[in-house]
Amino acid sequence: MKRKFIFCLTFILLCGITISNAAVELGFIYLGDKGPFTSPALEFAEKVFDTTQLAKADLKSTKFKQFGVIWWHEGDTDPGELSPAEIDAFLDYAESGGAVLLTGWAIRHATNFGLEKAVARQFGPVAEDGMNVGITVLKETIELGLVEGLENIDGKAPQVDDRIQVNSTGFPKSGDYYDKIWKNFITLANAWGPPADDWGDRIAAFGYWEAGNGKVFNMNWRLPNYHKNNEDIEQLEKLTENVINWLASESEFADVSPGGKLPIVWGQLKNRK
Repeated sequence: MKRKFIFCLTFILLCGITISNAAVELGFIYLGDKGPFTSPALEFAEKVFDTTQLAKADLKSTKFKQFGVIWWHEGDTDPGELSPAEIDAFLDYAESGGAVLLTGWAIRHATNFGLEKAVARQFGPVAEDGMNVGITVLKETIELGLVEGLENIDGKAPQVDDRIQVNSTGFPKSGDYYDKIWKNFITLANAWGPPADDWGDRIAAFGYWEAGNGKVFNMNWRLPNYHKNNEDIEQLEKLTENVINWLASESEFADVSPGGKLPIVWGQLKNRK
């Protein structure tokens, strides 16, 4: 049995394991309005990934586990509170090894999930304010492949401490754990933009909380602006694509396509290392 597994693993390595966009089965959730800050995010997800839109009735752990990544985006309105059962569904999925991406005002539920004791501040949506914002690259941002295919503000490949603009104006219904009030958050990129110009890690552009064997990723502040007014939408979409692909590579519920051959469950391979 061991020899057979080594042979299969060697075959996979020779063929090359690719977690392609099509192989990432993505569950997309919004519970508020499908307005100009939410609709484009769903359209992007459906264009790039194997995306299924989930309704409130689908907020169940067994349903979530059909997807490598669950993306919850609230860009237009506050949809209200989750029930204890719905909170448990997210937590069970994540703690079992799943990957959750929270963007827009969905990020506040990190508190309801028990990942933080602090309460996120909220703001927006604002369609246009003419302010350029983005991320400041850390070593971890590059090592995890989160800025591959992006350009810094000088049009070059990003290096550590470089700035990458992902939003040219406005912001969705969103929030943040301002002034480092988080306690358990792992920062993967810092934020920059007015009025402070360089926020350092006071906001954190994005990163994640560990939840059992899984991760709950948070892209917050002004960043996830999928609105048509955002002239940097391609940069934002590429960043989101990189984040989701990385989360899929970490998820126990994501499929892996070995060189376009037979699909293999990534979690099964990780468990048998």
